[in-house]
Amino acid sequence: MAVEEEPLSPIAGIDLRYLNAKITEDEGDLILLIDDGEVQVEFTSGMGGNWQQAIVGAQKMASTALEYAASLRRRPNRE
Repeated sequence: MAVEEEPLSPIAGIDLRYLNAKITEDEGDLILLIDDGEVQVEFTSGMGGNWQQAIVGAQKMASTALEYAASLRRRPNRE
């Protein structure tokens, strides 16, 4: 029997026009920090699992961000 998942709702928004991104380290764990000067999001590899799972997640995020940028390029400029 399949379990129905409820749709997620965003809890914060980051304005890409003011994006800052950096990689830092905490006790040997790599952390990706992304912010827009008001909201900051931390991406980590998690406590369990393996590096391969974290790599796949990072690649999904990166490829989706590239797809988003390509979609923005195809839209008329909105000023």
